[in-house]
Amino acid sequence: MSDDQPRLSIDELLDRAFEAISRGERTAARDLAEQVLAIDHGNADAEGLLSAPSDHGEIRRLTIMFVDLVDSTALSTRVEPETYRAAVGRYKEQVRQIVDRYEGHVASIKGDGLLIVFGHPRAHEDDARRAVLAGLDIARDVASLSERIQRRFGFTVAVRVGVHRGVVYLDLQQDDVYGLAANLAARVSGLAPPGGVVVSSAVERITGKHFAFKRLKPQLVKGISGPVEHSQVLGERADAARASHRLVVGRERELAYLADCWERARAGTLDAVGLAISGEAGIGKSRLAAAAVEQAEASRSVVIELAGSPLHTDVGLHPVRRLLERRCGIDRDTPQTEVVARLTAEVAGSGLDPASIVPLLAPVLGISPDAGYEAAETDGAKLYRRVTRAVLEYLRARLGAGPALFVADDMHWFDEDTTGVVEALLDDESGRLLVVMTSRAVESLPAGPRVAHFALAPLSDPQSEELIAALFPELGEEGRRAVRRRCDGLPLFIEEVVAKLREQPADAADFAHVPDSLYEALFARLRSHHAVRVVEGAAVVGDVIDRRLLAAAVEIDGAELDCATDELCKGRVLEPVGQDAWRFRHELLRDIAAELSPPTLRRRMHGRVADALLASTSDAIADWPLIASHYEGAQRYEAAATAYQKASKAARRRGALAEALSYLGQAISQIECLPVGPDRNNREIALRLRRGFLFYAAEGAVSQNAAADFKRCLQLRGTEITDDLFSILTALWGHYVIRADLRHAHQVLQAIDAGIVKGQSTQWPTLTAGFGMLAWYRGEFDLAREKLEAAASHRRNVRREVMAAWFMATDPIASMHTHLALARFVQGDLRGAEDELAECVPRCASIGLPQGPFSLAYARQMEVLMRVDAGDLDRAAAVAAALVTDARAHGLDSWVALGLAQQAVVDALRAMTARPADRDALRGHIATVTGIVDAWREIGLQSMITFYDGVLARLLLAAGQPAEARERLVTALALAQNTGMHCYDAELLRILAHTHRDPAQRHAQLWAAIELAREQHATIFEIRCAIEYFELCGEVAREALRDSVSRFPADGAWPDLARARALLA
Repeated sequence: MSDDQPRLSIDELLDRAFEAISRGERTAARDLAEQVLAIDHGNADAEGLLSAPSDHGEIRRLTIMFVDLVDSTALSTRVEPETYRAAVGRYKEQVRQIVDRYEGHVASIKGDGLLIVFGHPRAHEDDARRAVLAGLDIARDVASLSERIQRRFGFTVAVRVGVHRGVVYLDLQQDDVYGLAANLAARVSGLAPPGGVVVSSAVERITGKHFAFKRLKPQLVKGISGPVEHSQVLGERADAARASHRLVVGRERELAYLADCWERARAGTLDAVGLAISGEAGIGKSRLAAAAVEQAEASRSVVIELAGSPLHTDVGLHPVRRLLERRCGIDRDTPQTEVVARLTAEVAGSGLDPASIVPLLAPVLGISPDAGYEAAETDGAKLYRRVTRAVLEYLRARLGAGPALFVADDMHWFDEDTTGVVEALLDDESGRLLVVMTSRAVESLPAGPRVAHFALAPLSDPQSEELIAALFPELGEEGRRAVRRRCDGLPLFIEEVVAKLREQPADAADFAHVPDSLYEALFARLRSHHAVRVVEGAAVVGDVIDRRLLAAAVEIDGAELDCATDELCKGRVLEPVGQDAWRFRHELLRDIAAELSPPTLRRRMHGRVADALLASTSDAIADWPLIASHYEGAQRYEAAATAYQKASKAARRRGALAEALSYLGQAISQIECLPVGPDRNNREIALRLRRGFLFYAAEGAVSQNAAADFKRCLQLRGTEITDDLFSILTALWGHYVIRADLRHAHQVLQAIDAGIVKGQSTQWPTLTAGFGMLAWYRGEFDLAREKLEAAASHRRNVRREVMAAWFMATDPIASMHTHLALARFVQGDLRGAEDELAECVPRCASIGLPQGPFSLAYARQMEVLMRVDAGDLDRAAAVAAALVTDARAHGLDSWVALGLAQQAVVDALRAMTARPADRDALRGHIATVTGIVDAWREIGLQSMITFYDGVLARLLLAAGQPAEARERLVTALALAQNTGMHCYDAELLRILAHTHRDPAQRHAQLWAAIELAREQHATIFEIRCAIEYFELCGEVAREALRDSVSRFPADGAWPDLARARALLA
C-alpha cells in the first residue's frame, strides 16, 4: 500500500460521514467516524462527529438557572423513601409551575437539581429579568412548601438558586445545554445561602435596574479559574425598567444641506463636492445617503454607488468590481467570453474606447486575457496605476456632464485603491457632481477644503420621541420613555425594539438592555427551526446572500428555503436585493446570526459555500479571496492555502505585488495549521519560495523578508536532499552575495555541488557561474573569467528543471553574461565586456515580469560601474537614466532608487572633473553620496560598496579633505578584509596613496597597489597604478609601466593605454 492511500481513505470516510450526518443518518456517521479513528487516532473531525448531537444544535446566549435542594443526600438518609419522594416530587412540580409561568424551560434534571433556561424555546427581550423573578418565586414558594412539610412530616426543605447568563451549546433534540455557562450556573447556585437567590455579575449587569442586590465576596469554585463575582438578590425594585425600539428622524440640518448641495449641482455652482457622513453602526449614515439618492433620482439624474464589503477590505478595487458586475449583469454563471462582451458593451455605451479600456477593467473583474481581450502591455505598479486611471475614466464617463450623484457607502471597508478613486472624484471642477461618503471610522473618510463633514450624534429625547411615535403610535408614554432611556438615541436600536414591541405589546414594560433586546428580537421573529438554520447560513455566506450559496450552506430543499427566507423578510431580518439575493437589514443582525452556529456546523457551512463557489465558476474569474476566506472558515487549510495562492497569482496579473504578497502570507498561515510532517513542509517551502521571490522583486535584493523566507525553507528542509533544496540554496546564495557574505555563499555552492550535483558541476553551468562570480568578488579574476567563460559557453545546457527551480529575481543566464562582462572588463577587454552586456538585453526581454526587467536592471547597474571606472561619465549617465526609466515602467521601486543613486554618483564625478572646480558645490555632492553609501551599508547592501567608497574618497580628495578620504578608504579595506571581497582593493590602495603628503608613503602605497593588481590579474587597476607610480618616481618606474602595458593586446582599446604609451615614448 502506498503512503498516500491511508490519507485518501480517511478523507473519503470523513466525506461519507459528513454526508450521513447531514442526512440525519447518525448511526452510519458514527460507524464511519470510528473507522477513521481506527486509522488515525485522535482525528479531530472524527472525534467531533462522535461527540456531536444528532441535530446540529445552536450556539445561543441564554440565561440559565440552576435550582438545587439543600443537603438532599443527608435528608434522604433520615426520611422514609416514600415520604422523601413525595416531598421532592412536590418541590420539583412547584419549580416547573413557576418556570412555566415565566415562560422558561426545564432543560434537564440532575438528581434533585433542575437546570432551567430562559430564552429557549421561546425568547423574550427580558429573559434575564424573568429568570431572577422566577428564582425569587421559587425560593419563596419552596419556603412555604417547607412549612407545610414541617407541619406534616417533621422536617424542612430549602433550595439554593443560581442564575447566570452566557454562551452555551443548545442541543435541540436532546433538549439540553452544554458549556461553561451551564456549569457556572450550577456553581453559582452553590454560593447561595439556603433559601437564597444568587446571580453572577453577568446577570447583575443587565438586571441592575430591576432588582436590589447585595454584593458577596468573590469565591473560588470547582472547575473555574479565578474567583467568581456574585451577588445575592434582595428583592425587586419598585422602579422596574421598560422596553425600547428604533427609526430615523432628527437629521433636518443634514437633509437641508443635502438639498442645497443638490440644487447647486443642478445649477452647476456646487463648490463643496464632497459630503462625508460618519458615525457608529446604526446611527443613520446610509439613510442619509439614500435620501441623497432619492433626490437625484427624482430629478432623473445619474447616480453611481459604490459599497464596501467586510469580506473584501484587502482586495483591490472590489467595490468597483461589484459596480461593474451590477451594470454588466455579470454573475458566477456568466461565461468568460460573455463577460468580456458585456464589459465591452458597457464601456462602449459609456462613450469610451473598448480597445484601450477593456484590457484595464477586465483584471478588476478577475478575467484573464484568455477570455478574449488583448492584455495591457505594461506590468507591475505602472499597470496598476493605469487600471486605476481607467476606473476613474469609466466612472467619469458614466457620471456624465451632470448633475450627478456619486455615493461611497461604508468606506471603512474600502481598500486603499478604491479610496483613492473616491478622492480623485473629489477634484471635479464641473460644479455638477455631488459625492456622498459614509463611514463608521472618520479616518477612512477623505477630508479637505471641498469636503463637508457631518459626524452624526445620537438622537435627542424629543427626536427619539418623534421616531417612536412614527413607528408605534399606540405605545404609551411610559413605554416611550423606557425606549428613550434604554436606546441612548441610536436609531437602529429604537427601530428594532419597537418592531418587536408591535408584535408583543404586552412586553412593552419588560425588556433588557439594547444589545440583548436586539439579540432576543431576532429569535422572537423566527417561527421555525429552518428559519434559524437559514439565518445561520446567511451569516456564513456574506454581505450579499445569494440563494444558491445559501441553499448549499444549509442543505434544505427549495420549498423550505423559500418559506424560511419569506419568514425572515417578513420578520425584517433579511431584505431582498435583486433576484434571488438578500442581505441582512442591519449589520448588527448579521453579527448576532453569526453567533448561532456551533463551530463544527459553521465550519461545514463555510466549506459548502466554498465548494459551491468553486463549482459555479472558472479559475479565470473566480473570486479567489472570497473562496479562500470560506475555506479558511471551514478549517480546510490546504484548500484555503491553494485559493490564497491563486488569489496571489491574480493580484500579480494586475501588477499588485503588495496584494500578491499578502495573499501568499495568508496561504502560509493556513499551511502552518496542518499537522507537522513532510507534506506540510513541502507545501510551506513552495509557498515561501514564491513569496521570497516576490519580496526580492518588490523590496530589492537586500530584502530581509525574502531572506527570512529562504532561511525558514532551509530549516524546514533540514539535511534531506530533495528537488526543492536547490531552489532554497540558490535563493540563499543570492542573499549572502548581496551582503558580501562570501564565506556562507561559498558554503552554499559547495553544498549544492556535494549534495545535489554530486561533483558533476561541469554539467551545471549555473553552478560553475556561481563559483566564478564568487571568485570575481574575491579578486581572483583569472579563475573567475575561466569559470564564467566555461559557464557561458554551456549556457544552452541549463536544464528546464533548473530554471523552474530558480527563485532568485535575477535570471541565471543573464547573470552569467553580466558577470563575465565584469571579468573581461577588469582585465581590460572593454569590447568583450560590451559584447556580454549586449547579450543580456534579448535574454531579459524574453523573460516576463518581474525576473526579466529585474535582471536587466541588475546588468545596467553593473554597467554603470564599468563606465564610471572607464571614465565614460556620459555613457554611465545614460545607462543609469535607462535603468530608472525601465524600473519605473515595471514598478520595480528598489531599482528606481538604486538608479537615482547612481545618477547622483555620476553627477558628483562630473562636478569633480569640471574646470574650474567648485568646491562648495562638490561638498553638496559629497553629502548626497555619503548619505547614499551609508544607507546602503546600514541595510546590508555591500556586494559592491567598496567601489562607491572609492568614488567617495576621490570626491573628498578633490574637495581638499584627505583625512576624511583616508578614513573612508580604511573603512572599505576593513570590510574587504572581514568579508573576503577584495575585488576593488587594488584601486582602493591606489586612491589611498593620494591621501599621503609624504612622497615615500605615497611611493610605498602605490607599489603595494601594483603588486596586488598583478597578483589578482586586475589589468586595468595595474596600469592605472603604474602610470601614477611612473609620474611620481620617474625612470625607476619605467619597467613596471612597460610590464603593465604589455598585458594588453596591441589593439587594446582601454582608455589608459594611450596615456601609458605616451609616457613610455
